[in-house]
Amino acid sequence: MDNNDLHKWISHRADMLFVCVKSLMLMTVGIAIAVSLNRFSDDGKQALSVAVGALGFYLWFLSFGAVMDIAAMRKDMSEELQGSAFGTQFLKAPFPIYIAVTTLVMLGVPVMLILLLNS
Repeated sequence: MDNNDLHKWISHRADMLFVCVKSLMLMTVGIAIAVSLNRFSDDGKQALSVAVGALGFYLWFLSFGAVMDIAAMRKDMSEELQGSAFGTQFLKAPFPIYIAVTTLVMLGVPVMLILLLNS
């Protein structure tokens, strides 16, 4: 893969991660505002809990795929790029830790929001 194409694809997947994090933060703020207004029936809380769980899982699915794609792109780097300062650091990046943190955040926040809604 050409270095320019590799850069574009990594940038696209990083943008996708950013959108997932922004969506998670907007969902958190929205749920916090909704809970502070306290105008839910029990059925409304249950329906919102299901929606938060589904959206949280979807955001995790997207972010997990983005991190996995970025990790896989290490194999597509040219010899020239691998020898650069960026390439050597990119090859050493701890992607298993990134995946663990992404999973913890993207699934943990919706779980905490569901607990907040049902408390």
